[in-house]
Amino acid sequence: MGTININVASVDYPLDTPEYGYETIIGTALIHTEKLPRGFGIWDNGVANVNRILKTTWLLNATNTNTLLAIFNDMNKGRGVSVTLKLGNNSGLYPFGPDHGDSGNFGCRMISIEAKPVLEEPWQYFRTEIAFVEESKPTYSLPAEVSEGDLQIGTITNLRYPPNMPESHTRFGFSTQLTYSGLPYTISKFPSVNSHYTKLGMVCNQSKAAALINHLLATVRNNNVTIISQAGNYLFGRLELESGTYVCQWLDAVLKIKHVNYDNFNFDLNFCGEETS
Repeated sequence: MGTININVASVDYPLDTPEYGYETIIGTALIHTEKLPRGFGIWDNGVANVNRILKTTWLLNATNTNTLLAIFNDMNKGRGVSVTLKLGNNSGLYPFGPDHGDSGNFGCRMISIEAKPVLEEPWQYFRTEIAFVEESKPTYSLPAEVSEGDLQIGTITNLRYPPNMPESHTRFGFSTQLTYSGLPYTISKFPSVNSHYTKLGMVCNQSKAAALINHLLATVRNNNVTIISQAGNYLFGRLELESGTYVCQWLDAVLKIKHVNYDNFNFDLNFCGEETS
C-alpha cells in the first residue's frame, strides 16, 4: 500500500500505510436475548449508534516511528484530540470497513496506543499498534459486485462458500438429570424445538464484503434474514439436510473484519435458523 496523511490542526504528517491484517471492529448496536422455546429477542438501538474501531499496526523506521509517536503523545496534537486520516484515491486502506471505502477524509480519535521495542528484522524498525474510533466518514458509493460463488445471504447473491466449512451445532430439546439413586430422569420436548446454529467464516472480495456488511447493518439488523445454500453445503449440520432455504436471525453484537491482503476480507457471521425448503 502507499502513503496516507494524518492531519492535525491543519498540518499533514505523511506516513506509510499500516500493515495488512488490520482489523475493523463494528459494534452493531444490537442486544440479543435468548427466549423460549428457541430463538432470540433482538433489541435494536439504531443504525445511528453503530460504532467502528480500527485496530492497526504500523511498521516504520526510527524516523517515521518518531513522527507517529510525536503526534499521539502530544496533548495538542493527537492525544485526546480528534485527527483526520486523509486517504488518497484508491489508497487500498479501508480503515473503518470495506463498506466505508478507502478514499477521502475520516475523522477519528486515538483510543489506545502501544509502542513496541526495536526490531532486528527489519533492522531498527518499530511496530506501533494504535486503535482509532471513527467520528466521521466521507461519502462512499458501494462498487459493482464481483461474483465469487453461489451462496446467498439476504439480498446479497454469489457469495463464496466458507472455505473452512460452516461450524454448525444443534442444541437438542431435552434434559437429563440423575436422581439420588443414580437413575436418569429425562424431560424431552419434540424435535421441533431443537435450535440450530452456525458460524460462517466468510472470505470476500471488497465488493462483496462491502455489500454484505452494509446489508446486515442497514437492513437486516433485528429482522429475519434468508440464507440460500446449494447442494452439499450443510450450513446448519446434517439434521437440516444439505441445502435449501433457511430463515435465520443474525446474532453478532460485534462484527470483526480483517483485511488480510489485497482484496481479501475475512469475518465470521453467526446465525440461528431452520430450513424451510
